[in-house]
Amino acid sequence: MSDNLLRIGSSAVMASSTLLNTTSNNIANINTEGYVRQRTEFEAQILGLGVGRGTTERLVNEFTLKQLRRDTSAYAYSKQYLDEANRVDALFSNPANSIATGMNQLFDQFQIANNDPTTLANRQLIIGSSEALLDRFNTMSTLVLDQDLFINQQLDIYVDESNGYIKQIAQLNKEIASYGTGASRPIPLNLLDKRDEAIRKLSEMVEIRTLDAKNGEKLVFMATGQSLVVENGDFSLLAARGNPDPSRKELQLQLSGNTNVIRDINVKQLGGKLGALIAFREEILDPTQNKLGQVALSLADALNEQNKLGMNLNGELGGPLFTLPTFSGFPYQGNSAGSSLTGTVEAGEGSKIPPNDLRLTITSATEVRVEAVDLKGNVIPGSEVLVNVAGFPATINADDAGGDLYGFTFTITGDVGDQFEFKPLATAARQVGMATTRPEDIALASPIRIDQTLENLGNGKIANLQVTDTTPATAPDYGFTAPGGLVNGPWTVTYLGGDSFQIEDSGGAMIGTANFGSANYQNLFAEAGVDVGFDFSITGIPSIGDTFSIEYNSGGFNDNRNGLLLAGLQTDTSTTRLNALSTPGGVNSASFNQTYASMVSLIGERTNQARNSEAANAALLEQSQLWFESLSGVSLDEEAANLIRFQQTYQAATRIISTSQTIFDTLLSAVR
Repeated sequence: MSDNLLRIGSSAVMASSTLLNTTSNNIANINTEGYVRQRTEFEAQILGLGVGRGTTERLVNEFTLKQLRRDTSAYAYSKQYLDEANRVDALFSNPANSIATGMNQLFDQFQIANNDPTTLANRQLIIGSSEALLDRFNTMSTLVLDQDLFINQQLDIYVDESNGYIKQIAQLNKEIASYGTGASRPIPLNLLDKRDEAIRKLSEMVEIRTLDAKNGEKLVFMATGQSLVVENGDFSLLAARGNPDPSRKELQLQLSGNTNVIRDINVKQLGGKLGALIAFREEILDPTQNKLGQVALSLADALNEQNKLGMNLNGELGGPLFTLPTFSGFPYQGNSAGSSLTGTVEAGEGSKIPPNDLRLTITSATEVRVEAVDLKGNVIPGSEVLVNVAGFPATINADDAGGDLYGFTFTITGDVGDQFEFKPLATAARQVGMATTRPEDIALASPIRIDQTLENLGNGKIANLQVTDTTPATAPDYGFTAPGGLVNGPWTVTYLGGDSFQIEDSGGAMIGTANFGSANYQNLFAEAGVDVGFDFSITGIPSIGDTFSIEYNSGGFNDNRNGLLLAGLQTDTSTTRLNALSTPGGVNSASFNQTYASMVSLIGERTNQARNSEAANAALLEQSQLWFESLSGVSLDEEAANLIRFQQTYQAATRIISTSQTIFDTLLSAVR
């Protein structure tokens, strides 16, 4: 009897002591990161003699734990994205940084100068506004570049952190697997806590999935399917490197045992902080930088071309106002030695530049393929342009491509299969410069003056004068001469009757004859089949023998006709290209301000979406944490109650032992 009581009492004391230890351990680790509440359970002994062996386990629900990891990834993604987006949004929402304000100020100065074209001070204001606008382009592009460099730095830091967690999980897997799955060597619960916490921290970096192996290991995979931690402690490492652009960090996977084995990562579903950085760069940073470069190049090219169609204050043909840079392409790894690519904006083709990077491939010894790529680096279907060449090195332009080579002229050399990434817009806004600082070089006047002879009897009048090309010697026999003049000018246009006009030079030589089928005298030189770089129409009804004199606009300094066209570029909706697929013009074109406004709107829209997403994911994460902690978290109130209860159990168990001792002593006394 006393022997049974002693056995029962001893097991009860041991059991109560274990329960007290478990409860005390829970209380002690209430502030330990990743600690999961523990519980000890016992079974009754066979024949009811005391308490059996106790088992201490972690109170964790695997489904809740996985949900917590998913919500942690989602919140880390939205929080990181919002932090990055807020910085860019603050830059472009500040009126002091507005490119649109700078463009408006420049065109306002053109309007002021047009009111008095001979005033040098008004022209100087155009030069000053141009320099101020370029400074804004440079400043904003540099600030965006700083954000890009910051993204690269963060990628390096987060990759190192992620690799640390991956290695830690793999090492803990080894330690846990070494204990086996039997009851003889139970796995220390703190190892499981450490592993779960390392997995949770990894889920902040990338969205992950886990599987349980038979030996107790946790297999970790990215949401896109690539394995990070597999059995026997093997793992993969994340790496950030750029190909072909070394300044643009991309994520890849390397095998731990052989770093030469590289696997590409589908960043679309990467998740976590790393996924947020990649998404922010693709959805906000790159489009912003590309749009800045596109507007800078198209604006500079448009003003250059229009200024060249006018006459400056020195009576000479206008020249470029801005310098446009030469861009180098990035060769892909594996290209042949000596392969290279350079590109420049083709004069007058700036409106055809899309807001995309380009990929050039030498497909054969006589062909180059040019394709536009999206912000994820994928070729845009339908954007392919094939250009035939005679060999390499080769120079190709819009004429070689049937009229549209995305606004650039390329010089390319290499072997078949060589590829290049052409990214001019990433640096364009910082590289456009001033071609002149002389206010006299602004060509506000038209280089052509057409007058009707006073002796004309009809009411024919000159209309719709359009200058399209002032390049000297463009036309074979007639056209402009440098620094300012017409070949054998002035010219005379005479109405012959029968809807026909004769064009002669100053020496009486025939230039051409325009024969119209009706009294709709549009574009006389085109009708005559002569290209001289300009054209005009005649309205009204001329009389036979009426003449019109065409001459270089010498002394026409008070003329502002070309200045009005320069100012009109502000509202021209065909100056920038919206996308690479459709031909520029119509619904695929916009003005400078419209393009810039769409860029600023995109930043604000993306930032607002990120703000809403961050708030929603924060609420979901809070809910998941409460759900997880309701089972796995330590409650001081609950543990304090258990401590009192188990203390009382312990005291009661000691009374069993003392009672058994009293009974045993009584039995001994009875038999003496």
